[in-house]
Amino acid sequence: MAEISDVIGVWRLRAFYLEDPQTGKRFDPYGADPSGTLILHPGGRMAAVATPSNQVRPKSDAELADAFRRMIAYSGRYRLEPPDRFVTTVDTAWFQPWVGTEQARTFRLDGDNLHITAAPAKTPHTGDALVVGVLSWVREGASTS
Repeated sequence: MAEISDVIGVWRLRAFYLEDPQTGKRFDPYGADPSGTLILHPGGRMAAVATPSNQVRPKSDAELADAFRRMIAYSGRYRLEPPDRFVTTVDTAWFQPWVGTEQARTFRLDGDNLHITAAPAKTPHTGDALVVGVLSWVREGASTS
């Protein structure tokens, strides 16, 4: 069982996909090489941001709105619940409906790799469809080979 000290640090996003729990079909909303950072502070606060790998500089209000829709960014107080739950009480988010909620995930720590899976939920990326979000992170500074 992982302890908080095992997950504290800065993590870089290696993979992110959404999966339809009914069909198993996967969707890579941010492409094959997404960009993101997860910071887990020893004081119990986390911050996460993720964006597509192929993001371009917006040249119009429509492109700016699209860039905003195609990101994830939130922060809050976190706690680990044995044996494998990671729960964040969100106080700041790009997606206002998350503010004031608890976002629970399951996680698995494998050396310098952190794998996080969200319960089926609706997301800004999929409208009314329920999907499972799966994210794989590597500890910053760890060998990625």
